[in-house]
Amino acid sequence: MFGADVTPATTILGPGADADVAIVGGIHGDEPSGVRAVRRVIESNPSFQRPVKLVIANPPAVASHRRYLDVDMNRVFPGDPASPDQERRLAAATLKEINDCSVVLSLHSTHSYDDPIALVSRSNPPVQGLAARLPVSHIVDPTPCFDGAFPACAPVVSVEAGRQLTEEATENATDIVAAFLRLTDALPGEVPTTDSTYYTVTDAVSKQPDTDYELQIENFEVVEPGTTVARSEDREYVADDAFVPILMSETGYDDILGYKGETAGTSLSSARATWGVPPRSSD
Repeated sequence: MFGADVTPATTILGPGADADVAIVGGIHGDEPSGVRAVRRVIESNPSFQRPVKLVIANPPAVASHRRYLDVDMNRVFPGDPASPDQERRLAAATLKEINDCSVVLSLHSTHSYDDPIALVSRSNPPVQGLAARLPVSHIVDPTPCFDGAFPACAPVVSVEAGRQLTEEATENATDIVAAFLRLTDALPGEVPTTDSTYYTVTDAVSKQPDTDYELQIENFEVVEPGTTVARSEDREYVADDAFVPILMSETGYDDILGYKGETAGTSLSSARATWGVPPRSSD
């Protein structure tokens, strides 16, 4: 079905062929909400005011309903077009597809949280400004811990749209896409303001492989020292220090429970001060 020369599936809608904005789904093949949201846009063929590029990044994994076939695509950017690993080639091809875009929305889903979460790099202030206007309550800089992630090497705001394989995640992804298209002037209309809190990922929380854990805490609720974070049949993980749980789940990752984080601010300006980003008058 797919050969060695497989490429991302790309559609451009709107006037002209030089798209400056893009929406990407399907980096992970077992996260259908983003793919469905992208396909809804393609099927509805709206009257865009500017060209928009719509990309399914990993068609073989999407067709197989698997997170990846060779390696996790969202850990190997910028990729390698000559690699024997399919996802490394697709990562390089996806970057080539969005090379001329000033901003990109990348859609994912998660095992850890019902509501949308935005992830942005501290190195890209314009993307931070756009994320701050999306309808999300939590905006996270994963830079210290996410090697090879898409937002680290392109102007990408990555959104975890909700719990994996739920209709709610698809509806959330669809709403995020509509907001993104309005914020980038591809569609008319206003996006209501959302109060967001900003976070920095500081560390990963390891777990024993092939062990069933029961999570004892809630994401984005501060964990105090001495709190039991997770239990298995024969062990407990107890917090040594205070942290904010981010993308923590019992089944989302093979070798970690998720991530520790800390609050960076309750406004974009305060978060940027924490991240060491110079203030910008344009946001």
